[in-house]
Amino acid sequence: MPAKLRGSVAKTLSRPLDNGSVFYCSSCSTWRRTLSTRSRNGNACRQENRIPSSPSTVSANASRRQLATVPVNSAGRNVPAQYKELYEALNRAREAAPEQVNVSRLQLALRGLESEVPLVRVAVLGLNDATAARKLVRLLLADPLSPRESWEDILDSFDADMSRGLLIRYGEVSETIPNDLLPTISVPSSILKKGNIEILVSTLGAETEFSTSRLSADTFLVPTVTIRTSHSGRHNVVRYPVHRSIVCGSGADDLLAYSGLIARSNLKKEARSVHGVIEIPGAATESTSDRISFVDIHQADEALAKFRESVQNASLYERGWSRSGVQPVVDWLSSLRTEAGTLNPSLRTLIEALIDSAETGVVTEETRRMLEQEAESIPEEVREQLARLVSAWAERAHIELRGSLEEGFASKDWKDLAWWKLFWRVDDISMVTSEILEKKYLCRAEKEVIWTAGKFEQAGVLEGSPLASEDVVSESVEPDMNSSTPMEPSQPQAPWPTQIAQSRTKLLGTTVPSLHALAQRLVLFSVSTTTLTTALSALTYVSWPTTSIYETGTMAAVGLIYSLRNQQKKWDAARAFWEEEVRENGRTALLETEQELRTITQQGGRHVEEIAKTDARERIGTARKALDELD
Repeated sequence: MPAKLRGSVAKTLSRPLDNGSVFYCSSCSTWRRTLSTRSRNGNACRQENRIPSSPSTVSANASRRQLATVPVNSAGRNVPAQYKELYEALNRAREAAPEQVNVSRLQLALRGLESEVPLVRVAVLGLNDATAARKLVRLLLADPLSPRESWEDILDSFDADMSRGLLIRYGEVSETIPNDLLPTISVPSSILKKGNIEILVSTLGAETEFSTSRLSADTFLVPTVTIRTSHSGRHNVVRYPVHRSIVCGSGADDLLAYSGLIARSNLKKEARSVHGVIEIPGAATESTSDRISFVDIHQADEALAKFRESVQNASLYERGWSRSGVQPVVDWLSSLRTEAGTLNPSLRTLIEALIDSAETGVVTEETRRMLEQEAESIPEEVREQLARLVSAWAERAHIELRGSLEEGFASKDWKDLAWWKLFWRVDDISMVTSEILEKKYLCRAEKEVIWTAGKFEQAGVLEGSPLASEDVVSESVEPDMNSSTPMEPSQPQAPWPTQIAQSRTKLLGTTVPSLHALAQRLVLFSVSTTTLTTALSALTYVSWPTTSIYETGTMAAVGLIYSLRNQQKKWDAARAFWEEEVRENGRTALLETEQELRTITQQGGRHVEEIAKTDARERIGTARKALDELD
């Protein structure tokens, strides 16, 4: 009959521990091992079993504080083979993204992977008061087949500050350690033994006023306990992570407070790790949700007391226990069991939450840095205004290129350089062409480029632009003292695009001398050809007196006509080619200037620093893959 009454617990829990006297904790594993050296009995703890305050206690306190903050060192750990890859992947993920990983919860996960049957921590948190939580824990762990035990009296009478917490673990006999920094009770409960569970009883503050702030899963799964150091008397707050939490309250006010906390919480995949238990007499049978249970602790206590009085009250016990609503909470606690060869579900949920949180943190950090860089950059509205300014300048510059050059090539000085005037105007070619380039070649466009660059400087887009990069490069070049070749002094880089000026300088230095040299060659060819043919005609007339002057003058006429025709043809072609070359160079200079201005508009002023390519995401992905392979 007892197996029938509490059979749901036995059916859902797994194999017991080989040695129930040793439990490990990431925050206090060192001092808890000393429990195995204490004497045990079935009664309340005697005075001689208490640990006196001593220097060794002080060193233990320091050790506990270090364990609560220092990351777990994986060296020398005996990790099962099937969990070793995941264990190492989590350590690497912590090293790659230490700020995005909750260290205390990661320590708990790593501790769990160090054993095939990990210790499962469950926190029972009372809303502002732990009275209902302590009563619920006593009902969950009490054995109806045994008389009332000493630990039940200790739990009921425990009226110390619950901010220090109360740790309940499995033990062959009841034992309490009231002098310890974290009070601990050993309870011979089959639920704790078969599920390898330890329970932390503490409180959870619930705000009485409405708040819109969001809560994370750490609010429920990383409770804090206050410990007092024996040598100084100071109180330190320690984070005590757990796998699952039961939030216990009493009455309608606590129900509203719990509902508000859950509504503001972002539990994500850990929603099933938090279970609410509200004590409302008479409402236990109406509980249908898997997230919250309504219990009648008084009715469950009476049913347990009646069964302990006599086995004949089994029917009353079963009826009262069922109506109290405590059994669904027992079933929820019993679901923490581990099947052979599989990863504990609570531990898996914890690791998944850690991986998701780390990945979200990495993405959030990258997004934050990108937003900061964008905030320091020039707004897009200003860039659009500058882009329209560049478009207007380009349109006016092309109009000027067409109109000014046409005006220059139609001028009297340029027309005076006709082919037949080259004999007395050949030396004026350099002066006339240079004047056209200096006065008619995009002079207004060049001035407007300087003005546009001033607008860019005012807007701040020249910072980080190609122009600024060229300045840095030119300043970084230093003369080689060992070189025998003298270096020309470098010209300072103008803070605006200089394609127009460079194009004009190129035309003045290359095309103008070439055009002048061509004109001189043509004049020389015409004069020499005409002179030679005229001399030949004169020699023929003198050598053959029978020939008439008209016959001998034919050769001079042919030479003159040929030389002048050659001069006309080549000079007119050279003039047309030079005019087209000047126009084409002007269009090219305008296009290059416009392209550079648009590049500055889009890229200048962006304080964009390349975000360091870390392997954080890769290591987090490796950890997730290792976890998926355990399925």
